[in-house]
Amino acid sequence: MELKNLEDEECEIIVAQEMQNLLSDEIYEILIRASMSMVPSGHLFQVVSKTRPTFVSFVRSNNDSEKHCDSAQEVQSPSLDFLPAAKSITIAGSSLHGSLLCCVTKSSSTPIPSFYMCKPASRKWREIPNPNTTFEYSSIGIAVKQSSCSILNYKILRLSQPETGYGYHCELFNLETWAWKTLPFVQFKRDCTFLIGEDGIWVNGGLHWLSRYDELYAFEVFVFNTDQEKWTTFEISPEMKTIPGSNRVAVSCDGKLGIIYHTNEWMELWVLENYSTTKPTWKRKYRSDLRSLHQNYELIAFNCDENTYTRTKLPRTADILGLSPYPFQPQFCYL
Repeated sequence: MELKNLEDEECEIIVAQEMQNLLSDEIYEILIRASMSMVPSGHLFQVVSKTRPTFVSFVRSNNDSEKHCDSAQEVQSPSLDFLPAAKSITIAGSSLHGSLLCCVTKSSSTPIPSFYMCKPASRKWREIPNPNTTFEYSSIGIAVKQSSCSILNYKILRLSQPETGYGYHCELFNLETWAWKTLPFVQFKRDCTFLIGEDGIWVNGGLHWLSRYDELYAFEVFVFNTDQEKWTTFEISPEMKTIPGSNRVAVSCDGKLGIIYHTNEWMELWVLENYSTTKPTWKRKYRSDLRSLHQNYELIAFNCDENTYTRTKLPRTADILGLSPYPFQPQFCYL
């Protein structure tokens, strides 16, 4: 009988161990996916209260409630109670679909905040270093790239306003270097320029915000490329500039950048058809009449393709000053 040499045996052992680890990872992924399939979709609401510290509450979507109502298993709503100092946690930023949240401790008893990245669907978390500056954050964007099921990279863009003047201090956290990098100050051409919204919209390698730059409510798009570490602005279309007074917000629509214009009576969605910062092409995709909805402190999810909607009652008590919604869809979440 031929004897194998020691190197061959060691090689076989290493291969066998790697196969065992791979199978263990696959089994773990299957178990996590199975548990995530039972996690309801909805919105995490950051609730600002007069009588108690800011807290996070979850409101399940009506469609999801109907889907799980006949299930024999109890469906557990996502929460942030698995984080350290959960009672003083606030959400600073969210990736698309709520897959990753950047959270920070904020209370009088913790003058030095702690920053955490977490996955609400799988209840995983990790503390990250504090940013270099102590300015209050104004806007945070999370850029996520996943090359495989097990390799997840992300960057966090933190834009904070100085105590006086205009513009933004700019810092970028990189998972690969595990450090914050201070970048050049963002100084706009027009002094009275402010970003609208807290979360950046991750599209085409950049984080996007709608920005307003004068008292006449003129708007443009601000984009920060996380790989090049550079920013620019580009125009909305002339037609969009003539839309009468309404609320405006940047959104992600089927992988493209969109802007929603809305009042209590109507809503329009414009989409950037061909991505270009020099010659952007915007197209109106939807216009819907909202007058029949009679909004009464409800979350209304409107399906523009089918012209249907669902209503979800929101928590409302006398001490609530404001609600900041963060959409959460576990079917699109990272492990």
